[in-house]
Amino acid sequence: MKKKKTSLELRLLLGLLSLALTFSIGGCQALKPTDALAVAGTPISTKVYRLFLQNEKALTVNRYVTKYHAKYDTHFWQTKYGRQTPQQAAQVQAMKKLRQFVVEDQALVKAKLLDKPLAEFAVLKKTNGTGADLTGMAAAQKQHRELMLKLQSQYVKAHRKSVTEKQQGGFYSHNKSKYWARPNVIHYETLTFNRGKINNLSDFTAMIQQVNGQQTDLASVQKVFGAAGFQGQLNQTDSLHDADQYYGAYLRATNDHTGQIGQIFAAWLSDRKMCLVRVTKSVHGGFVPFADVQEDVTAKILQKQLAETLANRAKHAGVNGDPAVLAKETLA
Repeated sequence: MKKKKTSLELRLLLGLLSLALTFSIGGCQALKPTDALAVAGTPISTKVYRLFLQNEKALTVNRYVTKYHAKYDTHFWQTKYGRQTPQQAAQVQAMKKLRQFVVEDQALVKAKLLDKPLAEFAVLKKTNGTGADLTGMAAAQKQHRELMLKLQSQYVKAHRKSVTEKQQGGFYSHNKSKYWARPNVIHYETLTFNRGKINNLSDFTAMIQQVNGQQTDLASVQKVFGAAGFQGQLNQTDSLHDADQYYGAYLRATNDHTGQIGQIFAAWLSDRKMCLVRVTKSVHGGFVPFADVQEDVTAKILQKQLAETLANRAKHAGVNGDPAVLAKETLA
């Protein structure tokens, strides 16, 4: 009687583990406990699966701390937020990325760019406690990206003639803002001071700080600075005609959210030149003509086609694995 009870408990435990893993990998079919882990027919070692899972650790922590204001402590991974625990969410993402990686590797093998799937992980350093070093994961991902670029190039070359002019025109029209927009032309006035002619740098700096961020024309500023003994050269130009020196200063300022239209900002052009720049207007730069980028249009159409094909294969890639083995791989 005791033997039957033990057997029943074991079957129930395996069944629960199977259901849990099915949920964690995003709705795949129930996995048979006797099967080794495999994705799309490619065997996956515990070491490689562990790499993908561990690679989700920082991303998962950041997502749950940001979205749920979760506290990262000893209970974090097993605390339920919404429908999942962070542990389950990490497993979902790890398996999703593993499926994509394997399917892409299979395409690389078919294109004779790789000997076998997951060959990028053939050499991995060992570390105590974590199995394979995450440095190995980064190296494998880098090699994988480089090979995928070669695959894209092969694919484009092989299918270039299949793209029609109608497809090219439609793609260009819908995506020209994304890929072929020219930079806006920034118009501005400038007031430039030569460091060698500034006798009192302290007073000059104080005056610069007073006008920095103000909304006033630089001609008026030039008169104020001139009265104080600081002579500056006033000029008007735009981003197409200043060899990028003032435009570069403008870009640095706008990255700091200070370069607004009509607002003065200060920047050193070099260790010898200080300038005040006031942007007067920004004009859309237009687009690179279709005729100049037709080949690039074709390439991007085919790259998108390849990416969608592989993503669809990955979405439907079959997963087989031992729930008991995968359940041991946890984040802490």
